Amino acid sequence: MSRREGKYLFLILILSGALIFSIILGVSFGSSYIPMSDVYQFLINKVTNKEIFQVVWKKNIESIIWEIRAPRVLLSAISGGGLAISGVLMQCITKNPIADPYILGISSGASSGAVAVIVLGGASVGVLNITGGAFVGALLCGLIVFIIGTQNGKNISTVRLILTGLAVSTIFSSITNILVYSAKNSNQVRSAVFWSMGSLGRARWGEIFIPFIALVLIFSISLMLAKSLDILLLGDNTAKMVGMEVGKIKTVIILTTTLLISILVAMTGSIGFIGLIVPHICRYFCGSSHKKLLLSSLLVGGIFLIICDTIARSIFPPRDIPIGIITSIIGGPFFLFMIGKNGYSFGGEK
Repeated sequence: MSRREGKYLFLILILSGALIFSIILGVSFGSSYIPMSDVYQFLINKVTNKEIFQVVWKKNIESIIWEIRAPRVLLSAISGGGLAISGVLMQCITKNPIADPYILGISSGASSGAVAVIVLGGASVGVLNITGGAFVGALLCGLIVFIIGTQNGKNISTVRLILTGLAVSTIFSSITNILVYSAKNSNQVRSAVFWSMGSLGRARWGEIFIPFIALVLIFSISLMLAKSLDILLLGDNTAKMVGMEVGKIKTVIILTTTLLISILVAMTGSIGFIGLIVPHICRYFCGSSHKKLLLSSLLVGGIFLIICDTIARSIFPPRDIPIGIITSIIGGPFFLFMIGKNGYSFGGEK
C-alpha cells in the first residue's frame, strides 16, 4: 500500500468514526438532553436485541430516542450524503465548480409541488401528501430539463443543460410565488415557507427506507462510473478520443441524480450549500479522483447535515429552525474562508 493510499484509508476511518459520533451526538441533543452514554448503550441493546448494557435510564426516554430522534438523525445522514455525492456528479458533468444538486431546478419543482398541496389541499393535508406533491413536482421538473436540455439524451451540452435548468427553475419558482400569494391564511404561508427552507421533522422509520435504497443505488452506480467521471474532467473531446460514450454516461448521471434529489427534496425540502461546499472540502484532502471523492463526500455530507440539524433543534427548543438557514450560515462563510485562504481551484490544488 502506497503512502497516499494509507493516508486516504486513515481519513476514511476518521470520517467513519466521526459519523458514528455525530449520530450519537445528534440523538442526545434536542429540546431535552439525553446523556450520550445512555444513548449509545440503548442503541446497542436495541440493534443487537440483547441487554448488553444494564438499563439505568428512564424508560420514557427510549421512545424519544428510537421513535423520534434516531430516524431523524439517520435521515440527516442519508440526505447529507446524497446531496454531497449529487453535487460531485453535477460539478463533474457540467465542469462548473459552483454547480450544486439543484442546478437542474429540481428544488424549485419540488417546492411548487409541495406548496400546491399545502395551499390547495386545505386543512386535511398530511405529511405524505406534501411529500408526494414535492416528489411529483421535482420529477416533473427534472424530466422537462432532461427532455429540453439534452434533446432526449441526444445532445449533452453543458451550457444548454445549465440554461435550461435556470429557465425551468425560474418558471417553477414563479408558480410557487403565485401559490403562496394566493394562500387563504397565514398558517399555509408559514408551512410553505418553512418547508421551502428545509426541515427534517417529518422523519419516521417507515419513511427513510426509500431514500436509503435510492442513495445506495445511485452511490453504487457512481462508483462503477468513477473512472469515466475522471476522464470527463479532461473534456468531452478527450473522453471521446479514448472511446468513451460521453452522451450515455452523462444521461445515466443526470437521470440517476434527478431521481435521488427528487426523493431527498420531497422528504426534507430544499437544503442548500451541502452539495456545493462538501465536494470542494473533500477535493482539498482527496484530490479529484472520483473513487475517493465520492466516498469521502458521502461521509462528510452526512456528518455536516447531522451537526446542522442538531444545532437547528437545540437553539430555540422546542421549536426547530429551518435547517437550510443553518447550512447557509455555516456553509457560506466556510466556503469563503476556503477560497480566500487556500486559493482553491476546481481540481483541488492550491
